[in-house]
Amino acid sequence: MPMVFACSVSHTPGIRAWAEAPPADQKERFYAGYDFLRERLWTAQPDTILIVSSEHFANFFLDSMPAFAIGQAERYFGPIEPWVKIAQGYTSGDPELSGQLLHTCYAKGLELNYASELKLDHGIMIPLSFLDPERELPVVPLIVNCMTYPMPTQKRCYELGRVLAKALESHDRRVAVVAAGGLSHAPGERMHGNIDAEFDRSFLQQLESGDVDALVAHTDEALEERGLGTHEIRTWVTLAGVADGARAQTIFYEPVVEWATGCALLYYE
Repeated sequence: MPMVFACSVSHTPGIRAWAEAPPADQKERFYAGYDFLRERLWTAQPDTILIVSSEHFANFFLDSMPAFAIGQAERYFGPIEPWVKIAQGYTSGDPELSGQLLHTCYAKGLELNYASELKLDHGIMIPLSFLDPERELPVVPLIVNCMTYPMPTQKRCYELGRVLAKALESHDRRVAVVAAGGLSHAPGERMHGNIDAEFDRSFLQQLESGDVDALVAHTDEALEERGLGTHEIRTWVTLAGVADGARAQTIFYEPVVEWATGCALLYYE
């Protein structure tokens, strides 16, 4: 069965760790957008959440950094950061679905790495804390290298999304797909706090219009100018490949200065 729900969301740790830092009305607008997405997700009655997020050196480091890695575990611990103010604990996995996705990717010439043990950090647990706060649904984490060179190209990420879409169509699970990351931000850099709202809005417009050529044309050099965290648009491009023309609607976008990130929520109808 194809996916029954899809959204792309920002996952910066301040969303929970420093929830009261932004102006109250801005925070409430952002949280309301996540409420909208949670309602849509549960209306779709998914069996599993496939969540595409980025690596933050929680599981892989410079000595071994796969382009893509899919979790195969029965359960996952997270978040590993107690300071993000989300209760630590275990989330169930769906190794059967994960195995089928992995098999299909290999059959289509995309050799994903896989891991029988993965720890979940804020990149996954922030979205889940809004969308499935009680951890009722099993998850399949798919980690994309957005951290260190070399990284998969945007084109390769989109191609992965297309393969995942085909794999989901052949499975009986009702799957919600969530992409998490970005948008423009520069964590820990000399330009920390810089937010390129013009770039963010242009990228969201490309998603809304389904401009695949523009989505896959973003270069590493251009993204790095907006901050190294901006590489996380790869997760959004991957989901665009899964959605394959479904209408995208931006639910929220604002530069949140106190979280040092261009924060966005995008829903696929």
